Amino acid sequence: MKITAERESIELCTEAGWSAYDLLTDEPVGRDLIKRLGTLGNLTYLGMLRQPFFRVESRYYLIKGLEGERQFRVSMLNGEEGILERVRALVSG
Repeated sequence: MKITAERESIELCTEAGWSAYDLLTDEPVGRDLIKRLGTLGNLTYLGMLRQPFFRVESRYYLIKGLEGERQFRVSMLNGEEGILERVRALVSG
């Protein structure tokens, strides 16, 4: 899987020191990627939903999205942008 685009996302908490990026992928997000992303924090996976939702939480960042979509969001405390590199590495496998 590859990230085809990254776009800065409007985040309501920007003034509080948070920023976010939407990462677009060339394939739908699947369970394997969700499990890999889950190694970065506390994974919540709601597989019983019609379109399963996932969230990976840490003290300094949040990763969330829907299984089957070609994008997901990474939100982070300013100064923690290094998480984007870690996410990119996990996406490319």
